[in-house]
Amino acid sequence: MIRFTAKVEQGKIVIPEEYLGRVGEDVIKVTIQPKSSRLLDRLAEQPLAAPGWRELSRDETHERFDG
Repeated sequence: MIRFTAKVEQGKIVIPEEYLGRVGEDVIKVTIQPKSSRLLDRLAEQPLAAPGWRELSRDETHERFDG
């Protein structure tokens, strides 16, 4: 298996020259992972860890916002 990162140029995925000879008629699987430029999108994909952080229970969440 060969893995590499490539940019799409004019609608085509450019295979790096060092892999061109190895591709031939093999099956090629392409995974597209769009690059997010929005901070909230990046944080949703890779949340930051905070020391001492824990998820609140449903009741604790409601207690915080009920008044």
